[in-house]
Amino acid sequence: MLVILIVAFNLGLFSTFHCVGMCGGILTTLMLGTPAAEQKAKAKTFRRSLVYNLGRITSYTLAGLLAGFFGAQFLGLSQNLNLHFILQCIAALVLIGLALSILGYSPINKFTESLGMKLWKKLQPLSKGLYPINTLRRAFLFGMLWGWLPCGLVYSALLLSLSSGTLTDGMLIMLFFGLGTLPGMLTTGYLADYLNQLKTNKPLKVLTASLMILFAISLPVSTFYFSGQHTHAITHDGDHQQHHTVAD
Repeated sequence: MLVILIVAFNLGLFSTFHCVGMCGGILTTLMLGTPAAEQKAKAKTFRRSLVYNLGRITSYTLAGLLAGFFGAQFLGLSQNLNLHFILQCIAALVLIGLALSILGYSPINKFTESLGMKLWKKLQPLSKGLYPINTLRRAFLFGMLWGWLPCGLVYSALLLSLSSGTLTDGMLIMLFFGLGTLPGMLTTGYLADYLNQLKTNKPLKVLTASLMILFAISLPVSTFYFSGQHTHAITHDGDHQQHHTVAD
């Protein structure tokens, strides 16, 4: 489980350039929505951005809780290792598709983000009632709403939560994914122009896509390896106990 949490955190960490396109404008609007006096107070602006992101991560965590519950109750993933492995392979394929999309070779990003568009169309109008975002409460609620913005990377992390097969693990996976996005998203509002320029940097795009592919490959490989180790340990213990029983 620790390996999956590390992968989820790193997935969020390296999603910065993707998130700039999705949420960079939102954070800029959030910062501009503060009173003029507060825009000059960097500490207050940073606090508002932090609270917004905490709201977003809260939504991710709740989504992970629901995904873990669904996996446990309806798919029986805690006992079905084959289905667990299949779902992680699907999550890996989504990640590889997103990596290729960064390089301009795959349209999967548009496809995955269209999946949650119906839910988003119902939630988005609620954000209008939070303008101007001039309090921490409004910033948190605004972040919670935008946490449901359709995003291929979030869906890939949710597949990991689903494959965990437990409420706690599903929640932790999305929490760690959200925490991984935090450093990049906290700086996006201040460095939006610079990060947008970096998005056109081909070597950086290749590096980001390569890391995502490595993370994708590590998912089923780590699951296969550790499940094999677990099965071997159980078999070894069983043989050891049987040997003692016969000896007695």
